[in-house]
Amino acid sequence: MATTVPSNPTSHTVGLLLTKISDADPDFRYMALNDLLATFNIAKPDIIMHDFNTSSRTLDEVIKALSDQNGEVQNQAIKVLGPLVKKLPHHLYKVAIEKLVQLQPQNSDVNSVPAMALKAVIEALPRPVGGAALAKDAVDAYDAVSQSLIPRFVGQNAGKQVPGLLQGSNVTADSVDVLIEVVRCFGPMLTLVEIEALHDAVVNLLAQEKCTSVVKKRAVAAVSMLAHYLSDDLLAAFVKRTSSLLRKSSMPPSTRRLYITILGSMARSIPHRFGRYLPEVITFVLDALSEEELQVQLEAIQEGSEVTSDWSDVREAALVALDAFLASCPNQMRPYTNDAIEACLRYLKFDPNYAGDEDEDMEVEEEDEDGFDEDDEFEADGNFDDDDDASWKVRRCAAKALHTIISTRSSGDLLESGVLYHKVAPALVKRFDEREENVRLEVLAATSLLIRKTGEGVIPDFDIDNVTGDSIGQVPQSRKRRRQSSAAGQAGLPLSLSGTGLTSPKAEKIPPTGPRADLAALTPAIVKSATKLLKGKLIPTKQATINILDDLISVQKGGLAPYLDQVTDLVLDAVKLSGSSTSSTQISFAGGSASATTNTLRIAALRLISSFARNHSSNDLQPYLPKIVDGVVSVVHDRVYKIAAEAIQTAEEVSKAITPPRARMTAQKYKGELQKLYSVIVDRTTDNDADAEVRQKAIHALGILLSRTSGTEGAGLLSDEDRKAALVHLKDRLFNETTRLAAVRAIDSVAAFASSGVSFDAPWVQDVAAELAAQLRKANRSLRGSSVMALKHLVLSPASKNTLDDETVQKVVTALVTVITHYDAQLLGPGLLVLARLAQEKPQIVVTEELMTALCKLLMESTVTGAVLDSLLVLVNSIGQTGKGEVLMSRLLSEVALQGDSSVVGKVIGTLLVACGNKGTFTTEVFVQEMQKQKGDRVSLALTILGEAGLRLGDKFPYSASLFLEQFHTGYDKTSLSAAVALGRAGAGNVATYVPVILQSMQQGGNTQYLLLQSIKEVLQQVAISSTDLGQLSTPIWNQILAASGSEDNKAVCAECIGRLVIIDPRTYMLKLNSLLNDQSPLLRAIAIQALRYTLPDENEVFDSMLKSHLVDMLKTMLEDPEMENRRHAMSTLNSAAHNKADIILGYLNTLMPYVMRETIIKPELIREVQMGPFKHIIDDGLELRKAAYETLYALMETAFSRISIIELYDRIVAGLSDDNDIKALCNLMVSKLAYIDPSETIRRLDSIAEAFRKTLSTKLKDTAVKQELEKQAEANRAALRVTLLLGEKLKASLSTGGAVGTAAPGGSAVVAGTNQVWNSYWDWVSKDFKNDLQVLRDEDSKGAGVI
Repeated sequence: MATTVPSNPTSHTVGLLLTKISDADPDFRYMALNDLLATFNIAKPDIIMHDFNTSSRTLDEVIKALSDQNGEVQNQAIKVLGPLVKKLPHHLYKVAIEKLVQLQPQNSDVNSVPAMALKAVIEALPRPVGGAALAKDAVDAYDAVSQSLIPRFVGQNAGKQVPGLLQGSNVTADSVDVLIEVVRCFGPMLTLVEIEALHDAVVNLLAQEKCTSVVKKRAVAAVSMLAHYLSDDLLAAFVKRTSSLLRKSSMPPSTRRLYITILGSMARSIPHRFGRYLPEVITFVLDALSEEELQVQLEAIQEGSEVTSDWSDVREAALVALDAFLASCPNQMRPYTNDAIEACLRYLKFDPNYAGDEDEDMEVEEEDEDGFDEDDEFEADGNFDDDDDASWKVRRCAAKALHTIISTRSSGDLLESGVLYHKVAPALVKRFDEREENVRLEVLAATSLLIRKTGEGVIPDFDIDNVTGDSIGQVPQSRKRRRQSSAAGQAGLPLSLSGTGLTSPKAEKIPPTGPRADLAALTPAIVKSATKLLKGKLIPTKQATINILDDLISVQKGGLAPYLDQVTDLVLDAVKLSGSSTSSTQISFAGGSASATTNTLRIAALRLISSFARNHSSNDLQPYLPKIVDGVVSVVHDRVYKIAAEAIQTAEEVSKAITPPRARMTAQKYKGELQKLYSVIVDRTTDNDADAEVRQKAIHALGILLSRTSGTEGAGLLSDEDRKAALVHLKDRLFNETTRLAAVRAIDSVAAFASSGVSFDAPWVQDVAAELAAQLRKANRSLRGSSVMALKHLVLSPASKNTLDDETVQKVVTALVTVITHYDAQLLGPGLLVLARLAQEKPQIVVTEELMTALCKLLMESTVTGAVLDSLLVLVNSIGQTGKGEVLMSRLLSEVALQGDSSVVGKVIGTLLVACGNKGTFTTEVFVQEMQKQKGDRVSLALTILGEAGLRLGDKFPYSASLFLEQFHTGYDKTSLSAAVALGRAGAGNVATYVPVILQSMQQGGNTQYLLLQSIKEVLQQVAISSTDLGQLSTPIWNQILAASGSEDNKAVCAECIGRLVIIDPRTYMLKLNSLLNDQSPLLRAIAIQALRYTLPDENEVFDSMLKSHLVDMLKTMLEDPEMENRRHAMSTLNSAAHNKADIILGYLNTLMPYVMRETIIKPELIREVQMGPFKHIIDDGLELRKAAYETLYALMETAFSRISIIELYDRIVAGLSDDNDIKALCNLMVSKLAYIDPSETIRRLDSIAEAFRKTLSTKLKDTAVKQELEKQAEANRAALRVTLLLGEKLKASLSTGGAVGTAAPGGSAVVAGTNQVWNSYWDWVSKDFKNDLQVLRDEDSKGAGVI
């Protein structure tokens, strides 16, 4: 029957449908209700709002339908109730509730239908929104609930005693669900009397013996919901009552289990309020898990008794509650950590129906290698049924609790103390042979988490092999200071990248103590147990085991070399499994919810083989390479594209392991294996029917293989025919839109590593170079960046020598001139180097008027710094050497001159002057005369040119230091500063002549000391780059710097100069710097602190070796400085160390972190009130230090997360969310990152975060607030909403399961209910009051701006 609802229904439409609801035919009644539902869903809100007759009739008819004899009609009537209530006049809310409460259906259980109907009505009623004023409709709805429904829960009706909905033996779970819905929707409006009455009703329900277990579980959930609104006295009374009941030795097991469950549920629901009562109740949980009770039960078993389900249920509930305590109240649980671990370990091995020696030492046990094959009772259909043996539930909960301990207490806590590896890890590994699959997966998940926690915070070494997202030639961004100019590094074209991350991995040195040493000691036992599991048949177990081995390799950067003979064949067998061999298995466990299938297992196995090849030396892999290659090649053509793609990536890793430079001596031995890999990779590259991801990975793999076999050592591994054919395939893919980017990056790899022993065909080079140049105009930023890097490496490659014809060069130059004209910073640096090489080979085509015009425009209109400036100087140097420099010089002086940045223009002209040989029309003499005759900016330009010329000419520079000193003035004007820098650069070119003059001038004192310090700074900077020896001059320089440090103006530059001296000669000056940190002068201590901070970004082996011995002690000294400003500088220094020297401080964070945490606390004694005219202002003198501490905390979280206690970290972050706006911004960033890094702890903190955000968003500024204050508050609101949106979207799935990330919360809905109520209320408020702002943020996210 088709619906007849009009698009714009009215009350008349509703009236017509009401006549059909009473039809004799149940189909007509059903369809009438269906049409009524459709009508209310599309109708205006006031469709029957003002029609009392229609609204009353509609309500009566729908409620009447709830008693229909047909079940489908009843269900449809329940669905209609929600939309109907939203359209009813407010005065009918009470009528609707009263009629439903009194309803006695004819065709169902006593309370089932009315309860479901009431729940639908309550959910549809207007409700209060946290943080907003109460709306009239919400008040009307609450009045209806308060007057008509709440009394019926407790057995009151118009002052008379009647059977309550929660009284008697016939209470259903649906009735309790109605109560839960009332508390969820109207909890903030409930009066204290109502809360107490409802709470008593639920507690009494728990005490009734006749209630079913389902009802009691829902009652536990109701208690958790009500806990949010209980007064402190009522909460204390309830805890006291629960405690007194649990003390009774005669309590039935079912009741004991129930109240223990309530304790765990309340811990999750109100962790901060419940935490204060934890010392009172933890005993009852630990007693239930005690050794005494276990021994009593074991003795009973020995006497012939069986383990009862009640006994196991109590232990399960106790472990679930313990898990809740550990997760929700971690600080309060610290004193009970050992007891909790002992209890978990005790019941992790509780298996009374399994005859085994629990005390057998796992390291000396001798088992048959095929033991699991002989005893497969847990692998087939032999899992014990719940009715036969429920002990597996106890063991599973114990494993989950251990997972929680590892998750919350490992970082900077139990991991460093050795507790987790000495107590927990051996027990987990021993339980790998668990016979129940669910428990085994929990054990494996906990072990895997422990291994990953051990590896967190370890700074990974950059390996250029593993760069797949960008061009192979793009060196990763680094904060490290370069020891030499990038111009110097790239001027000596061609560029060589060999040796960067391409050597064979070496076994990592195991530290003598610490978590990594403990993991290394445990590895043999893990591998031994894992190999047995891999021989089994269960897919989830095998996949989890393979993931553990992968984690082991990742954390130890190898470490499985001695065991490859045991695991290689087993892993390859997993790769070759067929899809029909077993079915999919869905199992949830603490580590996540994984759908383990044959395909996911094969992918995991392939990734493990990749890890083998990537992290172990070629010598270790050699005995197994033929089998590995055969196994990988066999699945490259798999019909499942994800498996094929993973197989290609694995083939790429294996090809790296058998080619130079990793396999220098043995590469020829595996030439046959390499040929097999080459054939399948080429086949997939050219297969147009293959999936796009497969082709792109094949292209990348082909690029890597060619790059490894095109160098000096590997050229003989691949025939010229195969190499040329592969290059043609890459060129073909370059012209294909879908594979172009992958082909560009592959060509980049080949060109970057090709040696002179391999030559590219000229037509190939010309076609590829022209196409790469054409890509520089494309809109795709990644494509443009990759293309310019590939073009650079192709032009600079010795394999491309003399292959470019004039036409191709013209195309390349035209494209690059356009890049210069539009100033694309991403492309400019490499593009200028390409032009520099081409200018040397074909100057008549490259050095044109168009190029000169573009360069002049670049210098006039853009700020050229860093790598772009270095590349520009290389190009200018090449132009000068071609003999066409004078033309460019003339144009620079006439067109650019003072229109550009004189410091940049001066360097360019000075470089060009020296490249032209300092002869001809423009010489240094011309600029000396210019300096002496002119004034202002032209003098500054001439000084910069002469300084650059002096640096490059060295002792051939014909002028003395007096030439620059004469330009020093008493004020720090532009001319004086230019002269100081020029003096320093010229002095760096001739240290022996210039530096003594500078030092002599400093001894004379006066106002020029600051300028002379600038000269010294420039000298030291250039000396460090060129590695010039200062000889005996370093000591006078040190002394003069300290002598000049008394002036406040000189403080910063003195610190930088001291830092540069320490970098240049660390053996001499590191100790002197250390002694300055203990100087009595606060000013000298401040300079020493800033000097150390300046040195940290530098890369210098000698400096780093000295720093390792002194850095931590120096940091401690400065962090204890009595001067607050010095401690602020010390925080910035620790921040820099976290970014640049994390490997040095990582092991000492336990001693450094307390300093940081202490400085993040607001100190009331530093807050003062200042009178400014008629106004009073609050000044916080500790704010700047606190900001520095939070910045350091953020840096440490990024680089050493595993060494920080997540509990203490989040405490300070939550506190910072209510601090100054700048600190709020940092804390917002940290919360955003932690939502991904540690979602479990983030979910546990959501209520605290919500309270802080609500406070920020509710802040109202005064009417007299200035524009700056308004902008700050608007930005703070926007940041809070941005993080709110991220948390709401990112953690949505986890919140729906009660906060257990990736899994259902233990204990079912009874544990879940009531959690994150503050957050849910806050989210509803924000979604309503800030709807437009959230939508703007969502739109930004969809456009790529990102939520963060």
